[in-house]
Formats: sequence, C-alpha cells, structure tokens
Amino acid sequence: MKPHMSFLVAALLLPGAQAQLWNTPQATASQPLLRSFKAEGDVLTHGQTRAELDRIGQRVIGVYVRAPKANTEDVARAILSAWGAPEDAVPDLKGVLDDPGFQQQAQQLFEEVSEDGGSAVYVRLQDGTWQAYTALKVYPHSAFPQVSAPLGNDGAPARLNIVSDYQCPYCNQLWNSASMAEWRSKPGVYRLNYHHFPLSFHPLALPAAQFSECAAQQGRFWEFSDAVNADFAHWTQQPEAEARQSFTRYAVSAGVTQAELDKCLAQDRSRDIMATADQLQRQLNVRGTPSVYLNGIKLNNYNDAAQIRAIRAVTEAGPGAEKVIEQRLKGLR
Repeated sequence: MKPHMSFLVAALLLPGAQAQLWNTPQATASQPLLRSFKAEGDVLTHGQTRAELDRIGQRVIGVYVRAPKANTEDVARAILSAWGAPEDAVPDLKGVLDDPGFQQQAQQLFEEVSEDGGSAVYVRLQDGTWQAYTALKVYPHSAFPQVSAPLGNDGAPARLNIVSDYQCPYCNQLWNSASMAEWRSKPGVYRLNYHHFPLSFHPLALPAAQFSECAAQQGRFWEFSDAVNADFAHWTQQPEAEARQSFTRYAVSAGVTQAELDKCLAQDRSRDIMATADQLQRQLNVRGTPSVYLNGIKLNNYNDAAQIRAIRAVTEAGPGAEKVIEQRLKGLR
C-alpha cells in the first residue's frame, strides 16, 4: 500500500506547473520557488539546506537536495522546482513530508515516476536528514526486452524502443509519420526496436503480432509491417478469420514463403508475445500505445525534433544522463 504516492502527480497537475528539467541552470535557479536560496554556480543554499543541479552541458537533468529533518519546506521547494510548480503547491507537499506515516515510509528509498513517464522523484529520510532527488527517468537498455527484428546498425548512437499495437490508429499514424521515415532512413544514427503491446480491446492486434513474428523468421518483419499499416483501414474492419487471410496476403507479398509461414503459425506464439507485453508494463509502466523511448527516455511527442535533439544531447555526450543520475542515486540507496 502506498498512501502518499499521489503527491507527485497532484503537483504536476496543478495549474502553472511546467517541466523545468532540460532548462539551463540559471533558469532553474531563478524560479520564485527558490528565491530564498543563494545560488553559486550549480549549488543553491538556504541555511543548512543544500541543493545541487545536475546538468549535462547547459541542460539540467536533476535537482538534488539535502536538508535537516525540520527543513521540509526547503525540501518541498527543491523537489517542486524541477517542475516549475506554482507557490501554492508548497504547503501540500510540505504537509506530506511532515506526515509521520510518510517519514516512516521514507526510511527506505521512496520512488515515484511522473504520470507522463518522463521524470521521477526519489526521497530518503535517514539519520535525521532528508535527501531528495528529482531527475529525468532514464530506463537502462536492459529494461527493454529483446526483439526479433531490430533495424539499424548495432552501434547506432540513438536507440529507439517503440511499444506498439498493430490495431491502434495512433500507432498507424506513427508508422506513417515523417519521424518514422527519418529514423528508418538513417541506420547509422538510429537503431529501432519494435515491441508488441496488444491491447485487450483490439482483438486483431495479437494475431497481427503473431504473423509479424513469423515474417521476422524469414527476415521480412518490416516489409510485412509496412503492408499491414498501408492497408490499415481495410483489415481493421474485418472479422478475425478474414483478417488472418489478409495477413497471409501481406506476408506473402512481403516475400514470406507460404509453407514456412504455415509452419510457424502452427506454433502458437501468443503466450510469449503477451509475456513480453507484461514485462513492458511492469518494468516501464507502459499504459498505452504508441510509447516511444529514445535512449531510455520516453518521448512526449515523437514529432518534436527539439525534444529528440535534447534527449540525444544529454544521453550521447559522456558521461551521459543515465550514468550521472545513477551515480547520484547511489548516495540515496
């Protein structure tokens, strides 16, 4: 049971709250929330409270604060500064930090991921001292299941993990987007991994995924997927038996051998596909499709070129956001 987990989401939903991570250190430090802090470079102090801005280049990727147990308002302000929350969010978060139940819970490292999946907050109360860290949420490469048909060079610097459902209309839009076309046209830059996530209310998504895996066995995953997405408006209106006939046509037109396709389909892969989807839900808290992760960071908008550049900037330059954040978290565990 996690009775206090909603405080972060509530803070993010307050009017005026906007993500401050990705901003410059100067912009982060100059927020009204931190007006009582004295800034010297990337360090901000207020009495015995010390906040530090983790950054790569000129982009803040995390806000760390350390303070005595009594200084809960300072801790609240530092946490909320990562989202640019309004002043009236401070009392509510301070109230959570002052709550004896939460303080007991925070004896062990408390973690909550934001509703959009792009950031996380970590809180620890140990030996009368608060430590809190709000940072980008960077999932390690190991969090993503292996896929049967990666596209792009193995050493490409930009890793894209695409969680998708063939019957999802928004996934179809992604497949046909200019962004997808660009990613696929640059194998030396982007490495694409497609992960199945068939939604329960899309009855044809799982059969389509099964056909795609059989196409992958013959090296035709992407060609089959192109055909499925090109004829999306047709097969999505068919009953399953007819849709399977359509999938067979798409597979054969993509270069799949009929005999090998039949042999593959005789082996039911639905359990493996759904097990992978369950893993994605558990490890990444995937709630819907499409969900796209670039170098472990969830994209809020896959068409946002500026966001893509920002993520690449903080993940591909050494030491990289994942290592910086993990190093900071070692001190909280």
